Parts: sequence; structure tokens; C-alpha cells
Amino acid sequence: MKTSSSLRSFPALLLVLAASAAWAQDAASSPGTPLPPAADPARAVAVIAKYCSACHGWASGYKEIAAEGVIVPGKPSESRLFEYVESGYMPPSPPAPSPAEIELLRAWIASGAAAPEAVSGATESADAGSSASPSAPGGSGRFLGFKSKVDYHRAAGWTSSGLLLAAGVVGAVRAYDLMSAGHEFRDQNNIGEEDIGPICYDEIALLWSRNQTLRWTHVSLLAAGETLYLGNAITGMSMARKAKPGEISKSDIHRWAFFTHAALMASEIVMGLFTTDALKRGDHETVSSLGIAHAAVGLAIPLVMIGAGIVIELPARPKTAPPAE
Repeated sequence: MKTSSSLRSFPALLLVLAASAAWAQDAASSPGTPLPPAADPARAVAVIAKYCSACHGWASGYKEIAAEGVIVPGKPSESRLFEYVESGYMPPSPPAPSPAEIELLRAWIASGAAAPEAVSGATESADAGSSASPSAPGGSGRFLGFKSKVDYHRAAGWTSSGLLLAAGVVGAVRAYDLMSAGHEFRDQNNIGEEDIGPICYDEIALLWSRNQTLRWTHVSLLAAGETLYLGNAITGMSMARKAKPGEISKSDIHRWAFFTHAALMASEIVMGLFTTDALKRGDHETVSSLGIAHAAVGLAIPLVMIGAGIVIELPARPKTAPPAE
């Protein structure tokens, strides 16, 4: 009789357990339910702001972080933000997140990367349990009037590229005008290529000295572009990511383009000085040999910079959709 009574009560016990499990699951997933302190959304967002917002404008708030696609809710290992922070790839320079802060990010993402305002008690736990806050040093993200250092770096890079491209175009127009005037003088005097002599040298020097407007426009654009690019280079070096062994990233290509630009710019300055001296002296041979190279390198410099900008601006596709707001 006792065995029969136990068997009759067993299905009822199963129903109670199933109902309890369903209730617990619904409570855990419903908005406003407290998460474990280790997964506190407010503290996690504050950590991201503390270490990332100095360079990245999107790191200043939850909505921006979610929209950027750097986290995959429920999957820390597939989240670029966590991957970069855990590996030490980011931030590029000290201070770095502590092991406890890294674990906080992992737990928050693993629990679904909930918004701070969607979890009851988040504000209280953030005030009580974390030294990281949105007002921590670097949290505002402002840089020279721009939203972040990345925004300044981007603006300086594109603007300097435009200025240097304009300088190259003006320089090419100046060279074409001098060449056309020189060839016209030679044709008017029936001077063949093999007959170029002192009379042509004097004419080249005279043509160069007559109208300096395009020359100084070229120099001014060049100086403005390089000055602005210096600021771009300084901010870029301060944000340079560590190279990841066995991987070529967009940042690596961007960095190589910077060094390529530096080498091209150095050669351009040297060729420009020699070309100017040759024009002053009317040295036809030197002008002919250096002029084309000088113009080609002058146009290549902004193209390299523009290419570097395009590469780094290519969007990184999130592996899954960002969390719903």
C-alpha cells in the first residue's frame, strides 16, 4: 500500500518541479530581474567607458556599444571587444583592465549583455561594487573639441589627404605650364632636342621666376597638409594596436601605409629641393629627369593616405546582431 501511494504522488512531484523550473527561467529572463553581481551591466559599461572611450566615441554608453557590434550577447569568445581586452591587444597603452574587470566583462556578455537600465538594482550595485565609473579619467572621450581621439584622427587624416592631393594637382599644373612654355619657346626658335643650350637654360630660369603664384600655392598646401598629418601621426601612434602574431589586420595595413607615406614624403622633399635648384639654374637635364618623378611621388602620397583611410574605415561585420535595446 505504501509503494502504491508513493507511485501515485510521483507524477504530481514531477509537475511541481517542472512548474518551478519554468517559473525560474521566466524570472531570470524577464526585464528588471537582478543579475549576479559579477555580471552587473552598469559596472561592465563603466569599465568599457573607462578604458575605451578616450579613443572610441562609441564606448561612452550602452546604446553606442551595442550599435557598434563589438559584443555578441551570450558569447564572450565571439565578441571582438572581449577578445581584444582579454588578449591584451587593447587598450594599446596603460592602464589596462584588471583581471577582475576582465572577468566582469566576460560575465556580463555571457549573461546576455543586458542594458543597465533593464536590470533592477544595477545602479546600487554599481555604486557599491566598482571603482570604474563613467566619470573615470578618460571617460568623457573628448579630444581637441572632437567626440574622441579616433574622430580627430579620422578628420585629420582625411583633411590632410585632401590638402596633399590638392598640392599634388597644383604642382602638376605648375610643371605642365613651365614645360608647355619652354617647348613653345623652343619651337618658336627652331631649337631641336639635341640643340638645347645656354639660351634655353636662361629661358627656363626666366620662366620659373616670372609667376610664383602656383608655386607658393603648392608649397602652402603641402605645408598645411603635412602639419595636420603630423597631428594625425601622433594620435595614430598613441592608439597603435599591438601586432597579433600570424595575422594581418586592417590596423597593420594602415600602419604600413603610414610608414610608406613617410618614406615617400622624405623623398618628395629632397626631389623638390633639387628640382627647384635646377629650375633656378635652368638645368634642363636635371629638371627633365627629376620633374616627372617629383610629380609622380607627389600624387602617390595622398593616394596612399586615402587608401589607408579606406582600409581602416571598412566596417567589421558583427558575427551576430547587436542586442535589442
